Amino acid sequence: MTNSPLLKKILLSIGFIAALTSCDKDFATLDTDIIDSDIHHNDIARHYGKVTAYDAATGVVQSNNLPVNSLGVYNNPVYGKTIAHFVTQVSLAAYNPVIRTGSVVDSVYLYIPYTSTVASTNADGVTQYDLSAVYGTPGAPMKLTVQENGYFLRNSDPGQSTVSGQKYYSDEKPLIDAQAGIVLNDFSAEQSTAFTFSRSQVERKATVNGAEKTVQTLAPGMFLYLNKDFFQTKILNSNRLTNENVFKEWFRGLYFKVEELGNTGEMAQLNFAEGKITILYREPEEGSTNPTIKKTITLNLTGNTINFFENSYKPEIVSALAAADVVNGDEKLFVKGGEGSMAIVDILDDADLALLKRNDANGNRVLINEANLTFFVDEAAMAAGINPERLYLYDLKNKRPIVDYLADISTGANAKLDKFVHGGILTRDASGKLRYKIRITNHLNNIVNKDSTNVKLGLVVTDNINLISNAALRSPFTSGATEIKEIPTSAVMGVLGTQLFGSNSTVPDDRRLKLEIFYTKPN
Repeated sequence: MTNSPLLKKILLSIGFIAALTSCDKDFATLDTDIIDSDIHHNDIARHYGKVTAYDAATGVVQSNNLPVNSLGVYNNPVYGKTIAHFVTQVSLAAYNPVIRTGSVVDSVYLYIPYTSTVASTNADGVTQYDLSAVYGTPGAPMKLTVQENGYFLRNSDPGQSTVSGQKYYSDEKPLIDAQAGIVLNDFSAEQSTAFTFSRSQVERKATVNGAEKTVQTLAPGMFLYLNKDFFQTKILNSNRLTNENVFKEWFRGLYFKVEELGNTGEMAQLNFAEGKITILYREPEEGSTNPTIKKTITLNLTGNTINFFENSYKPEIVSALAAADVVNGDEKLFVKGGEGSMAIVDILDDADLALLKRNDANGNRVLINEANLTFFVDEAAMAAGINPERLYLYDLKNKRPIVDYLADISTGANAKLDKFVHGGILTRDASGKLRYKIRITNHLNNIVNKDSTNVKLGLVVTDNINLISNAALRSPFTSGATEIKEIPTSAVMGVLGTQLFGSNSTVPDDRRLKLEIFYTKPN
């Protein structure tokens, strides 16, 4: 048996890894497929297996304590509008601080950094940035209201007979609205009634010797001055700062509420846990009543959180999701994050299994060299939209990754591109068509050669390929004998969605969902 096909694959894989680590954007032009010339060596054959894929709406999803949360307004040209709100507990950086009587708050500000990179710096040293994980119309204003949260976010569910973590869902905004406190960010229109996700660096100003000066420069982020009288009462004049439990009952956190202005909007994905509230105050010297000593108290935006989604889906999307063709597969697959939708994928029919499990005269079966599922983007439908960077295929029945995911230890320069051999990354094929290709070689080998169960597969948006935990669905549903009670947490984190061509026979062959299998015939 010649080694040339294997050598080609090894060399091509090495080149793939080197290119990916040097430039994330270049990898889209590369592949690790078995190439056509290999089919003429080693008795390698290509087979297109049966695949059926159809849509399913996830409905309301568990959305508390996500690693990354969405805030803002996003108008998806395919799906419609999503408005995302957020509530979080806060904690003192240091509990039981010593605050002298007569201390006075000078100012309070909130800062949450965006994910940004430096774009340019001018001759005056002013830096402009590019923001990532911000979607929509750049600079589109929205109304942002920050209020005291009056609803206590529990750690555990008192309604369960055993100790169980509390679940909060994406539609439970009314719980927070009913107990929201005073508005805290009424300093200026730019920070409230006309808020934008600014690309400019933040300049914190203060009066120094009678003149206003820039005293601190920060990378782009949400920078808001908050009501200092509220924090004078809530923090400086309080005796409930002794420990975390007492404090979190006393100050139940902040509520970030968004309202659309006009027909445009912008949405950001933020790590709120990186945010801080800084209280600048003065306290008197011992034995004095004149507050002259400058001091600082810091609060972190850490603790329990909930992300809320308000979706206004287009009627045609609602209809399509309700009319999934589970027998023939759908023409279009709607895969969207947040409180969104997914595709359910069935692979291999009896004829495929008979071919792949057939024994020769010596009792040998075929060896599957490579198998891929390829989903093509409906580029006309998505022309004005933003496709998610990655999709995630998983074992729907057992709510876990497939073996190809687990076996892939490849890492990219960007963690979002880890496990790039397994794939699911948005790329263009040799003819220029946008696609998501996912390697399932080991998964198929287990079905064919180890008699593993041929389970249904789920396809979702992922915002973090390394996160494999699950989030509950408020209303579980079934697909055949499979009950779907949860979806991957990473799908809830992502707000983007794509429209794919499905497996229905009415889809043109060059765009139809493909299960491509390369196998070696037994000698």
